[in-house]
Amino acid sequence: MSHFADLDMLYDYEKDAAAAATGYMTLATRAHQVDLRDMYLRLANEATNAHSKVSKLISQSGGIA
Repeated sequence: MSHFADLDMLYDYEKDAAAAATGYMTLATRAHQVDLRDMYLRLANEATNAHSKVSKLISQSGGIA
């Protein structure tokens, strides 16, 4: 059984946040309805903010972000 360190989990979360931001931005470019596009842009922004915060945590933990 393997045990994940905090840094491993942060790297995984960073990857997921980056993928979410990319996906939401892609969906925003494909949305034809303005309200839907705005929602995807807000979600992309939130995912980008989460990525920024987790990157700082990785750096503080001694990792490379």
